[in-house]
Amino acid sequence: MALGKCWGGVLALSALMLSSVSALAGSTLPRHDSLPAHFDALAAGLPVPAARALEDVDGMPRKLLATRSYLRAGGSLLSRWSWTEAQIDRRMNSSNYRRLLAETEAVRARFASDNPGYTLYANMRPRSLELQLERWNSNAGVARVAQALHKAALAEVAKPYYRSCERTQCAQRLSQFLAGWQPPHAAPLAAPGLSSHGQARAIDFQVMHKGKVVASTVVATARKHWDAPGWTGKLQAAVAGTSFAGPLKAPYEPWHYEYQPRLTAMAAQAAEDEDET
Repeated sequence: MALGKCWGGVLALSALMLSSVSALAGSTLPRHDSLPAHFDALAAGLPVPAARALEDVDGMPRKLLATRSYLRAGGSLLSRWSWTEAQIDRRMNSSNYRRLLAETEAVRARFASDNPGYTLYANMRPRSLELQLERWNSNAGVARVAQALHKAALAEVAKPYYRSCERTQCAQRLSQFLAGWQPPHAAPLAAPGLSSHGQARAIDFQVMHKGKVVASTVVATARKHWDAPGWTGKLQAAVAGTSFAGPLKAPYEPWHYEYQPRLTAMAAQAAEDEDET
């Protein structure tokens, strides 16, 4: 009788220990076939700047969405990588940056001349990696797209393949899925580090009237505040023949223009060729 009670107590204790271990594993230790485990294996193979940036991205959904952009950037990632605040301070004295300032001022002068009473505002400081991370972590539009990707990624790693694949094979399969995933609509921000504003390769213009913004950089009101009153076409007229190309199509941003200095040289050459004919 006593032996039976003792054995029953041992079984009860063993069951309690197993229950505790299972609860701990489920809450803090991801299984080998869980999304966090596969993602960690994938992230370990990313270029160092991207892997470090992911450490400051909040939550798995946003991490997945940023990683998708890093994978799709491929070999161009390092050359496109955004400057830090310290790097910006150094590069703002460069000749390239001075040319950007001069061309932007020319666009603003033409716009003001064509549209009396209205002016263009442009924030000329490049958008640092630190600022991009801050905005990525707080943007509601990014969150919505990231949640859609997270749901799809959970379904992906639930497939039988992920239960038996080797670590590197699983990471490769997940990377292919992320790179190929198509969002329901474009995220409103570039992934941290890949914004064209990060190396002063793009400018966002805003239309001002008597010190008040009448056409801002809000995607949700782009059609209403830019297209309907005609500011989209008027800005295009102001940048014609300069080194600015645009506007951005996806997401639709009629205020966003890429700075491509080679365009000016190409336009000059085209004009010279036309004169010769």
